[in-house]
Amino acid sequence: MTDAFASSNASLPASASPLLRDMAHVAYLAGEALVGFAKDRSALTLQEKTAGDFVSSADLKSEAIIADWLKTRYPDFGWVGEETGAQITGFDEPYWVVDPLDGTSNFLKGLPHWAVSIALCKGDAPIAAIVYDPVKEELFSAERGCGAFLNGARIWVNSDISLSTAILATGVPAGGRVTYLSDCLMDLEQLMPKSAGIRRWGAAALDLAYVAAGRLDAYWERNLGPWDIAAGWLLVQEAGGCVEPLWSGEPILKSGSFLAGDAALLRQVHPYLTPKH
Repeated sequence: MTDAFASSNASLPASASPLLRDMAHVAYLAGEALVGFAKDRSALTLQEKTAGDFVSSADLKSEAIIADWLKTRYPDFGWVGEETGAQITGFDEPYWVVDPLDGTSNFLKGLPHWAVSIALCKGDAPIAAIVYDPVKEELFSAERGCGAFLNGARIWVNSDISLSTAILATGVPAGGRVTYLSDCLMDLEQLMPKSAGIRRWGAAALDLAYVAAGRLDAYWERNLGPWDIAAGWLLVQEAGGCVEPLWSGEPILKSGSFLAGDAALLRQVHPYLTPKH
């Protein structure tokens, strides 16, 4: 493991490639900067991008750390970041998809549920992933074809789960995203009485990581950004699960609408989700 984690419980599997170790290293550096902001909020500044969607100086600092570090070492790779933008189109080479602070609203309120999310993608899908929670010192990692891990230990999605015993997760839009609120509320009305519970934690990358680790059984959401999804998508796949589009014909990283979990459970959940209008 890289020296950056010497004082942390976070770790990678021994099989991790040099590239994945680089991703983990810079996630740690960004996480340390974010922890510094969390401990001393006097340096935090805040802007509202759209109604209910905020960017802070912590987001910008974290993305700058990640971008500077990765672009220096991998100058031929493309870049898609939540705060610096770019569209997922036209990349011939692999490209980074980065959320420097997943769960910004949680972070700003002092809720300890947020993470750094870094994925390397090729075409329309991720090939390497890191989701790092510096508060809990939990490092989720995956490479295509190599499995998913939490602090170096193999993780798996829950299987053989019935909908009636499943804990699900989703997101409910707020502020400028309320266009799809009615669909989300219809989903909840259908699934709340049929499941063991539904969580709304406000950090998509961690929700997906928790599905991969078996802490949640399934997760669905609509209209997220690619940076919210990319790393967690690979974690779920490499943990034995599926991530499928809510509606056929729409690539997940472009539509931002998906359902993740064990394949058998998804077949039970999907019929209750409101069709796209």
